[in-house]
Amino acid sequence: MKKQDWKDDHIEELLKQLPKITNHISKQDMYQQMMIYKEQKKRKRWLTPSVASAVAVLLLCILVPTMINFQDSAGSDVDNSEQENQVASNATQPKDANDGITNDEITNDEITNDESNPTQGNTEDKVENEEGTPKGDIDQTGDIYAQNEQAGDADDGNEQPVIEPTAVYAEDIKGQEEVLTYSIPDHNVQNFIPISVMVNKEAELSKMELFINYMSELKEAEWGLGELNPFDADFHYDSSNQVLTVDFHAATNITTSSQSETIKEILTDMMADFNIKKIDLLTDGEQGVEMGNEGFTEEINQVDTPNKSAYYFYYPNEEWTTPFLVPFRKKINSVTDAFAAMKTGIETYNLKASIPDDIDFETEVVSDEQLLITFEDDADIKNDEETLYTIEAILLTAKEFEYNEVKLENTEIDQIGRFDLEKEIQVPVAPNKRDLP
Repeated sequence: MKKQDWKDDHIEELLKQLPKITNHISKQDMYQQMMIYKEQKKRKRWLTPSVASAVAVLLLCILVPTMINFQDSAGSDVDNSEQENQVASNATQPKDANDGITNDEITNDEITNDESNPTQGNTEDKVENEEGTPKGDIDQTGDIYAQNEQAGDADDGNEQPVIEPTAVYAEDIKGQEEVLTYSIPDHNVQNFIPISVMVNKEAELSKMELFINYMSELKEAEWGLGELNPFDADFHYDSSNQVLTVDFHAATNITTSSQSETIKEILTDMMADFNIKKIDLLTDGEQGVEMGNEGFTEEINQVDTPNKSAYYFYYPNEEWTTPFLVPFRKKINSVTDAFAAMKTGIETYNLKASIPDDIDFETEVVSDEQLLITFEDDADIKNDEETLYTIEAILLTAKEFEYNEVKLENTEIDQIGRFDLEKEIQVPVAPNKRDLP
């Protein structure tokens, strides 16, 4: 075959004879196809690293549980970096794909492409949103964590609330306060409940004068008790000779033995508490008063009263949840006998046992001032109100026998209410603390 002599003119002539070829694909479609091709190519490049990263994260989660939070944070950072790279890549693609196209054509094509390719626009918006969201989310998350921390602190306080004791202790008394204890009868005049209040000292008044002044402010009915001064008698104390004068009104009608016994019990308790030598009884300023079966009585002299008693629980009614701690007015020979008696209630006086059957212990006298109580291994000692009240009854009974502190051993817990069981517990100053308005 003869070799053709290809010259430029001849090649040009042949090209002119070829049929015309028209490309019906618009610039817009062509650009879109280019973008789809580049996106598919890019995804294929990222597929293998993504799978490898997922496997690595899974292995770390299995092998190093303690680093889960750290891994999550690292993974989040990697994702954010990938998103940033993707946004940067998308931002540069239109410029590369439109080389050789005029500025007007680029603008029109970009606008048309945004309208004709919603998927790409949504993807870019999503990346931008994900890129802009973390800062706001971090701020809100920080607030949530702070709130949860505060709630957690509050919950911790609610899980272990401080159980308040019923008595007055030395640490409760401020420098300018005085503790006054009133012996108030119950409604049946069977028990006399010692009620203690704290008042401010007054330089010109003695403790007995403070006691008299605050009698009218007692809230006996609110406390579920009877009246301390049912006949509204007037009290006057002469500190120079330690004589208390009680002046009854002429209309006072003391007719029953229970009424006269109540008056005598209240007055003799006052004598013991304030070391009063004598109580003069008057009627409208005149010596003597009719005292029912006691007859005409002019004075009450000091009497020997048993000061060594066991403490029991007294509830004014069935709805009452916090007991009054009450000494039963029957002399007991030893503190060990008192503790044994406290495990059995006294039904006729409506007094409940203050030491439960499931709490057994041994008592040892360490010194004239200290008792050692060692609980049995199966003693049910808990940090709850019932156990706290039992401990207070033990402390008050120990005080009756002139002990100043009690050490509790073998409790298995180191705290009951405010009591630190690793140390000696000081006996209360006075029982049944109540607040005055």
